[in-house]
Amino acid sequence: MSSDLLGVFDPGLGLVWANDALPAGLGWSRRELEGRALSAFVHPDDVAGAIDAVARAVVATAASAATVPDAVLTRCRAKDGGWHWLEWRARVDPGTGLVCGAGRDVTTQRAVAAARATSESRLQAILDHSSAAIFVKDLEGRYVLVNEAFVDSLGVERCDVLGKRAQEVWPGVPIDDEDARVLAGGETFTRDDVVELPDGVHRVMSVRFPLFDTAGAVSGMAAIATDITEQSRVEAALDERQRLLDTVVTACPDIVAVLDGSGRVREISEAAHHILGYDLDDPVLHGEIERLVHPDDLPLVYEEYGGLLTRHEAHRGVRFRVRHADGRWIVLDTRAQAITGDDGQVAGIVVVSRDVTDDLEIERQMRAAVEVAEQASRAKSDFLSRMSHELRTPLNSVLGFSQLLEMDELAGSQGEAVGHIMRAGRHLLNLIDEVLDIARIESGNLELLLEPVRLRDVVGDAVDLAGPLAERAGIDVVVDEASFPPGRYALGDRQRLLQVLLNLLSNAVKYNRPGGRVDVGVKRQGSGALRIVVADTGSGIDPADLDRVFEPFDRLGAERSSVEGTGVGLTLSKHLVERMGGVIEVHSALGQGTTFTVELPEAEAPEDHRPAAPARQEGPRATTAIRVLHVEDNLANLELVEQALLRTGVVELYAAMTGALGLDLARRHRPDLVLLDLHLPDMSGIELLELLQADPATAAIPVVVVTADATPTQVQRVRGDGVAAYLTKPIEIRELLRVVETTAGAGRG
Repeated sequence: MSSDLLGVFDPGLGLVWANDALPAGLGWSRRELEGRALSAFVHPDDVAGAIDAVARAVVATAASAATVPDAVLTRCRAKDGGWHWLEWRARVDPGTGLVCGAGRDVTTQRAVAAARATSESRLQAILDHSSAAIFVKDLEGRYVLVNEAFVDSLGVERCDVLGKRAQEVWPGVPIDDEDARVLAGGETFTRDDVVELPDGVHRVMSVRFPLFDTAGAVSGMAAIATDITEQSRVEAALDERQRLLDTVVTACPDIVAVLDGSGRVREISEAAHHILGYDLDDPVLHGEIERLVHPDDLPLVYEEYGGLLTRHEAHRGVRFRVRHADGRWIVLDTRAQAITGDDGQVAGIVVVSRDVTDDLEIERQMRAAVEVAEQASRAKSDFLSRMSHELRTPLNSVLGFSQLLEMDELAGSQGEAVGHIMRAGRHLLNLIDEVLDIARIESGNLELLLEPVRLRDVVGDAVDLAGPLAERAGIDVVVDEASFPPGRYALGDRQRLLQVLLNLLSNAVKYNRPGGRVDVGVKRQGSGALRIVVADTGSGIDPADLDRVFEPFDRLGAERSSVEGTGVGLTLSKHLVERMGGVIEVHSALGQGTTFTVELPEAEAPEDHRPAAPARQEGPRATTAIRVLHVEDNLANLELVEQALLRTGVVELYAAMTGALGLDLARRHRPDLVLLDLHLPDMSGIELLELLQADPATAAIPVVVVTADATPTQVQRVRGDGVAAYLTKPIEIRELLRVVETTAGAGRG
């Protein structure tokens, strides 16, 4: 009746007896088993173990009959060829030597155990590959399972944890053990904890839940703890960024709006209420765009914003009008940026809009003001041009006829009178030039050509020009030539710098004491500048008056003396020096003299690209009459030029007081030279010049402009039109004769 497998083996004869359970368990019949050796049933790998077990049984029997042999696991062959695991013990009968064995089939139990072990291994592997810390406790609160994340995060070994309570693993550490709530009441809950781990403070979210047996009773609990430190940091950063963004949008004076993919406003900032007057929840702001945008601007808005929504353009800008809550139109200058999703598709638009209505009005007013200023500037330029012409024209007669008289042999008193006329006329001309130069500077019409200027040359020219004045006044002008070697250059306009130095030298001579001295030199400054010094030994200037030196028309009381002057020379000099990027200063002491300094940037010596001047060839003087056409509307000027040219004896002169008559005479007589005034009653001289150049019959006739318009812009423009020479009134008679002779002679050749 026993379910155990019982058998008696004769070591020499094999199985001699077995109960019913033994053959039934292996599928053999009793007859098939009898007489079979033990090795015939046992798995080859287990034969040695079985023999060893029998041998130990023999030894145990000899030692003590009461000894219980150890169980042995052996695989035995079933009749179907399979292997059954048998757990058996053996005893040896000391009287007969027979081996008695008792066993039971544990094949099923081993399979179950193996499956359980495999399942536990797989479960452990799964848990160990989880990034969350997982543990399981029994009803006593002892850890029965922990994964790798648990032991790694806590810095412990698995063997130090399993089978122990938390208080045993971390003695002396206060533990808020709420696992009892799960074990006692089967409660499931989630909690966030701030945990001090070996690598620092972490934020952990854990889920605790009960485990139930097959009867539905709580058999333990488990917990899954996830480290959300980084997630919490990211969420906190996002929250902070959102708060910052909300603050910026709220504080932004511009309207910030978010449009969805259909172009409707989904969010809009507070500025919309202040700028447009609508409440933020007003349907006008969130409805159709046609209710807000000016009808004339709708096509532009559709095109620009449509480009963002449909063509995936990054950003656009557009200016359009929107209706204010009170009905008026507001001009918004907007910048729009597309919002793209993770898939790269446009999900909406962010639009930032600024109210530029007032700015546009200010711009309009500024443009109007600029236009008025430009008109005023043009009017001032025209006035200067007219004034130059109107003032120089009568002086042309005064100085021109005086030069003719000077060329004649006059009696002593008459010659002196002509000399007085010439000096007074040139003084008046200088005054006109200085006043007009100041006016040009103030209007921004004075043009300068800044280039490297060799100081030795310009100072030498200024001293030479001031020499006669100094000689008449008995003043010595001493130049320290060693202070400016030939290679020293300053950056400036040579003609204007010469004008400044000549003015300073003239003043140094005029306001000096009898037998005085003027010293001229150059000093190099440490800041890369050159300082020209003009010092006199005159009576000096009261320190209280130094601030008035450069004021126009203020001669500091000298107008009551016999010294001639206009009071604008130093003012003009200051303007010119500053326009050249320099500084002019004055230092003086009463009774010791006055020193003026002009400081200009130092410049590198220019490369000399000037071609060698050809040798001047003196050709034979004209023996036949030179035909000259003079187009001039002023009768006195016509007579002046006529008398001057008649002195040569070889000039045939044609005169015309209108442009039309001048053009007709030029076509009929084909003169050798045309003297042309720019201001004519029926057309401008430029127009007549263009007509002459356009006609093949007169295009080759050289034209010399003789005009009172001496503005640099006009001179440059007319020279660019191909004129042979440009003479300004008052005319220098000898220069006129030279130009007529050389120009007409070249035209004939």
